Amino acid sequence: MSKGRKSRVDLKSDMTSKSSSESNSPRNNPSTTNQITSSASARSQSEFPTPTEAAMANLSLQSTESQTEKNVRSQTECPKKRRYGVSSVVPDSAVLTPIRRPDAQGTVGNDIEIYTNHFPVSIDDAIINQYDIDIAMVRDGRRPCPAKKNERWEVLQILSRHEKNFPIVWYDEGKNLYTRELLTDFTRPRRVKLTINNQEKTFEFKVLNLVRQEKIGNIFDFIHGKTTIRPRDPIRIIETLFKQSVHNQYICIRNKYYDRRQKMLDLGDGRGLASGFHQALCLTRDGPTINVNLAFTCFYQPLNFVDFACQYLRQDITRGVNEAELEGMQKLFKNILIKTTHAGRPIQYRLKLFGLPANRLTFDLRCKDDSGSASLPKQITVAEYFAKNYKALKYPNLPCIDARNGEEERAQWLPMETVQIVEWERAMRPLDSVQQALVGKKAIIKPDKRYDQIMDIINKRNFNSDSYLKALNIQVNTKDMLKIHARILPPPQIKYRTQNNQEVVEHVSFGKWKIGNQFRSTSIINKWGMIYFGPQPNEDIIEILKKFEQQLPLLLRRYGIGINSNPLTMAKPSRKDEIDKTFSNIKSQGWQLAIVILNDTIPAVYDYVKHLGNQKFGLITQCASFQAIERNSEKLHMYVENLSQKLNAKIGGINGIINLKTALSQASHNDRFMFFGADVTHTTSSKEKPSIAAIVGSCDPTCSRYAARLCEQYPKKNRCSIEIIKDMDKMVIDLLRVYARSCGNTLPNRIIFYRDGVDDGQFQKVLDNEVNKIKSACRVVYGQHPLPRLTFIIVKKRHNTRFFTYNGQKTDNVEAGTVVDLHITHPSQFDFYLCSQTAIMGTSRPALYHVLHDENGFSSDDIQQLTYWLCHTDVRCSKSVSIPAPVHYAHLAAYASNAYEFDHSEDENLENEDDEKPSEEISLEDIQTKVMILNNDIQDTMWFV
Repeated sequence: MSKGRKSRVDLKSDMTSKSSSESNSPRNNPSTTNQITSSASARSQSEFPTPTEAAMANLSLQSTESQTEKNVRSQTECPKKRRYGVSSVVPDSAVLTPIRRPDAQGTVGNDIEIYTNHFPVSIDDAIINQYDIDIAMVRDGRRPCPAKKNERWEVLQILSRHEKNFPIVWYDEGKNLYTRELLTDFTRPRRVKLTINNQEKTFEFKVLNLVRQEKIGNIFDFIHGKTTIRPRDPIRIIETLFKQSVHNQYICIRNKYYDRRQKMLDLGDGRGLASGFHQALCLTRDGPTINVNLAFTCFYQPLNFVDFACQYLRQDITRGVNEAELEGMQKLFKNILIKTTHAGRPIQYRLKLFGLPANRLTFDLRCKDDSGSASLPKQITVAEYFAKNYKALKYPNLPCIDARNGEEERAQWLPMETVQIVEWERAMRPLDSVQQALVGKKAIIKPDKRYDQIMDIINKRNFNSDSYLKALNIQVNTKDMLKIHARILPPPQIKYRTQNNQEVVEHVSFGKWKIGNQFRSTSIINKWGMIYFGPQPNEDIIEILKKFEQQLPLLLRRYGIGINSNPLTMAKPSRKDEIDKTFSNIKSQGWQLAIVILNDTIPAVYDYVKHLGNQKFGLITQCASFQAIERNSEKLHMYVENLSQKLNAKIGGINGIINLKTALSQASHNDRFMFFGADVTHTTSSKEKPSIAAIVGSCDPTCSRYAARLCEQYPKKNRCSIEIIKDMDKMVIDLLRVYARSCGNTLPNRIIFYRDGVDDGQFQKVLDNEVNKIKSACRVVYGQHPLPRLTFIIVKKRHNTRFFTYNGQKTDNVEAGTVVDLHITHPSQFDFYLCSQTAIMGTSRPALYHVLHDENGFSSDDIQQLTYWLCHTDVRCSKSVSIPAPVHYAHLAAYASNAYEFDHSEDENLENEDDEKPSEEISLEDIQTKVMILNNDIQDTMWFV
């Protein structure tokens, strides 16, 4: 497999951990250390923290054994903490209406025919009855116990096979049962016996009430434009129907299916990568389709907990763990699903805490006295109890697990070796670099193989023989993927300059171009240098660094960057005090630019360098990996070309320009455009893990230079979902003023805003709130002057539509510039797919653009061509990227934010309120925001590239 930029894969294993909220002893932040170090663990830098690292933020420098023993009783009975679902703080609304498509389709470009992984579906119109049901386990003399998910499923299967006149039903594994029939004959409860773990149990099935009746015809009303409200309930009903026949064979997670019989790819740390497929019903211009794509997800391996912990942490814990390691384990493993193995039947729990070792944790065991009449308490350790009732523990020195079900107040203390990880539990933590390489080999799939595997899935699913689908006479056209019309848009002309300052055009071929001339505009660097942070350099390292030092100025001058001096060089260890001292010295010496070479350092070193350069000292920094320099030492010009593009943008230059106005059918010479991009790291937010909102805006007449503004947003307590950028208006006001300062006190009369990070269900909230905030910002800045015309576009990368070409012999990726606005797009609203990049590895993923608001009166051709050309303006490379530059910059800024401090001035005003207040009571007004303030010399530069 060739090296290069990877296409996105459907792996959702990059979520970070929840922080632990329980602790039995006070902790202090070890801020006194001067050393920025990594653990002795063999883990890669990009991986999640080791137990010691995970606990560092709260590590006590004075923890004692006696203190832990003192708290053992409080561990046994923890205060009850209610758990609330994550609710949205943004109220539902319907103020603005997404615009309709302005024309039938675009016409610019060369027409082609391609294939897409959609399959047409025919569905009968019908009335579907949704019933609320209850299935419980009946126990003699005790209250009924709610049945587990698999037990509920088995009960329904037995009823459907043995109960007379039981209709065809489909079930969502919760409380909802669907059927075309009325269940008038099932008003009284039915009882079913199941044998589970060699024990016969009785379950009772009740139909509680008819909740609603759904018309499948609403789907066709939406497709034919008779209604604009997406029929989510009928879609859910049909997707539930598709899951029924494969329930026993596949694990179904939302719309993703994983075969239970497969052997997962072992990732070496107690986790495995499972292969599966995504399947969803789509409502398109040409009718309903089934969208099928490959999917990959990490799951925990069903190992004994001790073996799992040893593998996951990559250390032998059987000899015991210290307090710092234990607290790290608690953060890593909290709420993981486990089941018992020592008794006759497995019982599932969630891991809440770790306690004392089994040979030290005691509890009161009730015993009869010699007469046999009285019950007396007797102190016994957990290890002694298990030795007496089951078998002696192999690792009595390991901490016990506080295992609980639901809202249980009392802990069930279980030795680690007596529990096992529950199979098919998703593992959401990040992968290290070695694991990412393993995943890449499996999940980055060439288009011909992806096509074949999808068709193999379709054939194995055998939809047209599915007895459940016959309930709605559903037929799927599985002969081949849907063949659709597409167009290849023409690329822009990118203008650079020659050595004698003449304008020259570099031509784009298949999404990329060579820079054979100088950058359009550059700056002069009078004093600069190179700093090496890492281990003591040996002769080989010194030789490579000298070669880089000699060639870098020559190659930078080749692109027109004014280098008026040779670089000053120094090598330092990567300790915090050395980095502080170095930056203080070079700032006092008047350096304009520091090339920072990092050799085998942990990510914290990079973050600290960026914090000092961009926030504390106001010094432009360009970091480079020593390993990358070493790999490219024989072809350094290629490496420096990439480096120089970023560097030139940071020092205020412009690499190449595109006349974006020529992409539009109607654009005046006097029009002044401003492009915005916005992204949010995650919508679910808490004070411990705030959501980061980033907005960038262009700030020069050529729309080549951008400035960024960032803010944290979070509730004062608990967790909630914040789908919008609360301070959108303040950030837009700031960026409009930056534009005015940079453009001679003029303001744009046209604004095009690209917004990333929005799910389908959030479109209306974002439209109503953010468009109004942008307009409010304009009213503040423009005053009595005419307001700009606004176009607001959602950019969606996380979808499962893929495109393929076939030339009669080979299935391949589509070309850069392929646009689709027919067949599989929205029935009435203004959206389109655009594949703007050339895939180097795997199958290219198009971006989906949804124009929600447009005051500029753009045609399909206008917005498609403008969007495609903006994908050529990214300063980081000389190729067309997958999304427009402004929204890519917003993404880069948001994800670089963990290196910087946010304004904490408002923290003093926060009330120390009761943490038990449920999320449902939080409103948008309760959301706190903190802006990120950089040094004045850096704030309006392109520091984020």
